[in-house]
Amino acid sequence: MSIVRELKRCGEVLIALAEALSVPEVELRQEEKNKVSEEKQISMEEVRAVLAQKAASGLSDEVKALLDKHGAKKLSDINPENYNQLIKEAEGIGNAS
Repeated sequence: MSIVRELKRCGEVLIALAEALSVPEVELRQEEKNKVSEEKQISMEEVRAVLAQKAASGLSDEVKALLDKHGAKKLSDINPENYNQLIKEAEGIGNAS
């Protein structure tokens, strides 16, 4: 009979442990969401400066291709929500190893 009680107690301990471990996971997910939402929003002027520098370095065709990739003929055609991604891609232009 004591084996049955011990198995039951072990099961209860495992359930309590699983519940305790799942709480930080939920908190971590919330922290990740907060971090993403706090990511600095890049302005059109910042993107324009990077694109202008790339174009001045002889990479005009690549800059145009990048805008075209985002479905735009000019920077103002691009949704500001996409500026972070656009500037990351723009910074990679001409940096092939």
